[in-house]
Amino acid sequence: MTRKFFAITLISLLLWQGVNAQTSQTPYTGTAADQEKNEKPVVFRDRFILDMYHSFWMGMPTEVNHKKFDPGFNVSAIWDFKIKNKPIAFGLGVGTSYYTQYSDAVMKYNAADDLVRYQILSDDIAYNRIKMNYLNVNIPIEFRYRNANGFKFTVGARVGLNCHLSQKYKGDDLSTPSDTVAMTNLYLPNKMKYNADVYARIGWKFINAYYCFQLTPLFTTGKGPKIYPMSVGISLSIF
Repeated sequence: MTRKFFAITLISLLLWQGVNAQTSQTPYTGTAADQEKNEKPVVFRDRFILDMYHSFWMGMPTEVNHKKFDPGFNVSAIWDFKIKNKPIAFGLGVGTSYYTQYSDAVMKYNAADDLVRYQILSDDIAYNRIKMNYLNVNIPIEFRYRNANGFKFTVGARVGLNCHLSQKYKGDDLSTPSDTVAMTNLYLPNKMKYNADVYARIGWKFINAYYCFQLTPLFTTGKGPKIYPMSVGISLSIF
């Protein structure tokens, strides 16, 4: 009985050692290229981007007092085309850009000469706000460089369609100063149908500095003020 018990115990120990030896072997991890790919740091792919900026309005008439802060934003959804085993990629997507302009002059359209002009308000006219709103939708295309340590920069260009241009006024009625009005002027003809700009971002991981220069004016040449925005701000890569 003792011999049988010893024999069973010995066989059980040998089987357990064999199983343990097999399970303790190094598992298959793939080729060296696979390991290198798996070990490569993950970098933000910049598929959804929010740019927030202040715009400097170029070409403003010298007699118009331009306010200090004109906030705006751009939102882009980008398809990222990464080049295999390279730190560079190309982006293509859709976006929308919004700009504001605060000043002390209202825009007026004169049908006689088919021209949009800034109208300087007299000193006896009190107002709370004169704000222009400009919106476009666009198609951005980008060249992207992204280092494994998180540093990255982007240069790109956009072409788009000018969708909205208006000016809001709140203050004394321009025809009857004793009354106050709040109105939005949606009739600003002669605006350019299309727009084009160039831009750049540079930063680390999800946050970047942002610069943009619009190449086209807001109004058709000779039909309105030769204004266009140059913007500086920050850019966030949401994911």
